Amino acid sequence: MSTNKSQHSNPENITHRLEDLPVLFDPLKLNELDDDMRIRIAQIDQTLPQTQCGLCGHHDGCLPYAHGIIVNDESPNLCVPGGQAVTNKIADILNIPTKPAAPSKWRIDKHTSRPIEVRAIIRESDCIGCTKCIPACPVDAIIGTAKHMHSIITDLCTGCELCLAPCPVDCIDLVEHPRLLSEEMRQFEQTHLKKRYHHHLNRIENGIKQGIKPVVSTVESAMANVISTNKTATSIDEYAAKNTIAAAKLRTQIKKITKQLSVRNDENLQKKLSQLTLELQNLND
Repeated sequence: MSTNKSQHSNPENITHRLEDLPVLFDPLKLNELDDDMRIRIAQIDQTLPQTQCGLCGHHDGCLPYAHGIIVNDESPNLCVPGGQAVTNKIADILNIPTKPAAPSKWRIDKHTSRPIEVRAIIRESDCIGCTKCIPACPVDAIIGTAKHMHSIITDLCTGCELCLAPCPVDCIDLVEHPRLLSEEMRQFEQTHLKKRYHHHLNRIENGIKQGIKPVVSTVESAMANVISTNKTATSIDEYAAKNTIAAAKLRTQIKKITKQLSVRNDENLQKKLSQLTLELQNLND
């Protein structure tokens, strides 16, 4: 039995895909969704090829597209690298009629009903070692250092094409890479690619937080916004907590002075009471 079939027959086990995610996915609020929605999002995410190419319109990857299909009723046929095979599987998960898959510029592999796979290759003689392609790769398949030739690990490259645009000298080519995978092998590979993408995102997050990673891409910009929002929320929570503690202390003092004044009148205590009462009002405002 393939991994895909096994997890679909035990849908409660598949939602582990939605746990312990990079901060980039916090805005999806997956933990707030009901079980049925979480299961279907996880099933669709498992079906998607994990190229993180953004051709579906979600530049932050496959999981946000799966979320968009379930939560925002987005079209289920937008995965270009997945082709008709993935579109049909998503339709099965949703129990709806399938649609024609979004067209690809690459020819369709008749054996897989998907666009033919491609791999990026750097022309060594033209590479200037600028390193601009390295952070663009969502699975860290490009290796190299500044002013030295870069290389792409073919076994890790997903053919997402995201490294093409940053290259200032157009020294990256795409070549066809046809192959036939069993469903079990495909699931194993997609799980591995997803883990590499999450590792990539976590590394970016740490760099942004430490101030050592410049924001240069759409994904990095989105992550910086999430981190900034989370910091603001934390600051607000901490401020509210401090106010609550301060208000409790003021009420204790007010109660004590009020009790003292009930026994004997004292001008200084009365002034102190007025001052504390004003402070409490300001906190509550």
